[in-house]
Amino acid sequence: MNWALHIKGPDDLAEPLTPARLAAFERADAIRPWVELALRVIVAELGEERGEIPFTHCAFGTEFCENLIPARTAVARAIEAAHARGMVFTLLTPYVGNDGIAALRPLFDALSEAGGGEVVFNDWGVLHLLRRDHPTLTPVQGRLLNKSLRDPRVTPMYAAAPSPAATMAALQGSNLDSDSYTGLLARLGVTAVEMDNLPQGNDLAFAARGVRVHAYLPFGFISTSRICMAAGLHYRKSDKFQPGADCRHECQTHLLEYAYTNSPFGNRDQKFYLKGNSYFYAHTEPMLKSLLEQARLGQIARLTLQPRLPMMAG
Repeated sequence: MNWALHIKGPDDLAEPLTPARLAAFERADAIRPWVELALRVIVAELGEERGEIPFTHCAFGTEFCENLIPARTAVARAIEAAHARGMVFTLLTPYVGNDGIAALRPLFDALSEAGGGEVVFNDWGVLHLLRRDHPTLTPVQGRLLNKSLRDPRVTPMYAAAPSPAATMAALQGSNLDSDSYTGLLARLGVTAVEMDNLPQGNDLAFAARGVRVHAYLPFGFISTSRICMAAGLHYRKSDKFQPGADCRHECQTHLLEYAYTNSPFGNRDQKFYLKGNSYFYAHTEPMLKSLLEQARLGQIARLTLQPRLPMMAG
């Protein structure tokens, strides 16, 4: 099992990556306890004597909004900082339109010129661009392309089904269970996929077919959209929730917290967060321990720690 760290910028790598330092990265009082919980569970898993977490990979970029795609100079600096630590560099990319594709091109050029690395794609057009223009970069399917149940509001309906155990087991799957789908990924040169630790758990049987699985902690996403609530804060009511709203990176300073109290799982009263255009949930302690157990069994090849909610402007 490998460990990756999602950084906001090269300064994150300038000092030792101790749990105490990583816990201080998230500034929001509502979010930091989830990061601290994850780090306690990780330290317990790795051993109390360990100082730094043994990260082998560095993730940089955004999965959820093309308005947060970093500049080429920022990517180049992040690559340099990762390589100085001997870490493999992974560039995260979101779903995009034409402007987003144009913004990604110089980033792929920079990564290729730096000797290569991984690109996580959450858009089939991005994969096409990689295969056509940058065949030396390693494509990894992002978690936004995994089709699985994420909305907690519908789970009580399934828990009340005539065979709740069988229904819950079915909800642990995704499109990755399809041989034809993973076969398509293989033909396109994609041998690794990223995914979330779902509140209802994950069926990772497909990993036995040679698909490498990367998972995130301690946050998973519920949904994302091209329409951003934060970007419309200053608009008149009649103009809110329109696609293409001017972006001033309002998501960097605004956070909404929700509580859902009717979950049939062990995460009752779990908090959910809206940051920008995306909803996220945080991992409870049982979810974290389950994820680490799957990694220990070899079902998960890499765990990526995100010590901040993953809506960061690079």
